[in-house]
Amino acid sequence: MLGLVWALVGLGVFSWRVGVPSPWRDEAVTVAVANRSAEQIWRLVQHVDLVHAPFYFLVHALFGPSATVVQARWPSVLAAAATAPLLHGLARRLALPAVGPRTARLAGATAAALWVATPLVSRYAQEARPYALATLVATASAYLLVRACGSARRGWWVGYALTLPLLTALNTLALMVLPAHAGLLLLRGAGAVAGARRRGAVAGGAGLLLALPLLVAQSTQQGQVAFLRPPLLRQLGEHVVFALGSPLTVALAAGAVALAVWRARGRALLAVGLLWGAAPVPALWLLSQVHPLWTTRYLVVVVPGTCLLLAAAVTAALPGARGGRWVRWVRVLPAAVALVLVAGTALAGLRVQLVFRDAQLGHAEDLRGTAAYLAEHARAGDGLLFVPDGEYRYRVLTQLYPEAFAGLRDLALDRPAAESATLVGTVLPPQELAGALEGTGRVWVVGGSGPVVTASEQDRETLRLLQEGYRVAREQHLRAFGVRLYVARDRPGAVLAA
Repeated sequence: MLGLVWALVGLGVFSWRVGVPSPWRDEAVTVAVANRSAEQIWRLVQHVDLVHAPFYFLVHALFGPSATVVQARWPSVLAAAATAPLLHGLARRLALPAVGPRTARLAGATAAALWVATPLVSRYAQEARPYALATLVATASAYLLVRACGSARRGWWVGYALTLPLLTALNTLALMVLPAHAGLLLLRGAGAVAGARRRGAVAGGAGLLLALPLLVAQSTQQGQVAFLRPPLLRQLGEHVVFALGSPLTVALAAGAVALAVWRARGRALLAVGLLWGAAPVPALWLLSQVHPLWTTRYLVVVVPGTCLLLAAAVTAALPGARGGRWVRWVRVLPAAVALVLVAGTALAGLRVQLVFRDAQLGHAEDLRGTAAYLAEHARAGDGLLFVPDGEYRYRVLTQLYPEAFAGLRDLALDRPAAESATLVGTVLPPQELAGALEGTGRVWVVGGSGPVVTASEQDRETLRLLQEGYRVAREQHLRAFGVRLYVARDRPGAVLAA
């Protein structure tokens, strides 16, 4: 019953204003790809974006060839909501042997409440990408492992093993949770079920063996993360503040962790929390100094572990005295710690929760506003160019909002996205751009906000042709996007006509 309550609470929080924030580039790609035929999706993922193939096929299967951004976000909403009851059950079972049923239930409720209250969870619960789904599978995997350690039924082990290839398919880096599984086996493997450690090793090995073909295939598409750079030390701290919602929440979390480590009442809950919710962050930062993989969205899968770690403070708050005047605090102190943690996280993170649901700021890029601006000001027959043209964030607009670009001619486009089995299509060689521009009096150029960036030979040729034959007649900067109207210099009154 409590599990259903947490699922409903999570559903209410995570679905609140789900359609308000403008999508960002990756969400646009999800919708654009999912709206292709199954055959076209398969052709694409064989050489790019294989790691997101399950999510593309899921959205396509659920909503068909006309999915919207809001529809594509709903699997994440439901996944995040379903994670809350699993987290409640997991924390309760990890704490139970050390502190008894009452405090174990409080630990479970604290973990679930922190999950729902953390702003970062809401951000990726409203994301048309697979991070919330991967986090759900990671939580289910840990839950199944705990159940398997305490049961003689083989089905729990089979279920656990099958979660590992699924986790790999959704997000390769989600395998960062495996050290927590090893720690859990070491602490609980000598429990009531004989041979739990051996069975856990066998089940984990079988799951990874099933995942191996996926790992090999995904390793051939390393170009997808080529844009990442080794993170600076300050980015480690910035991530912690961003993940927890505010400096106040970081201070609360630090106090909770210190309390949990000092008292160490529930070793299993504390160890899993440390190995899952804390250790992966500096580990990924260190790995990224050699092989850059650092970005916040890859660390969403760590957040349930962080909730478990903070919930360990509730068990640590149990007084050690057995009699006298301290007895009356046995029930009050853990509840007080839980209340401070949850209320502090919720209140300190409220502003960020609202920012994440803002129409322009929510997902940091205003694709919707950019398309709306062009739909309002462009004329049928106008030309369209993207500078820089090598980044999918710009041309993907034409697939997400085709009605806004229906009357425009994409001058540099050679082959469309679906036909070429690429994310956004292929472009003409630089030497053919002059011919494509010939006779075009008005050209809309979409790129980043601020000065025009030229990242390739084609971009430089595009800008040269525009500067020689056109002048800027209109310019608008939106969140992460810039839109400029160029009109031909040899047309009298062109600026006024713009």
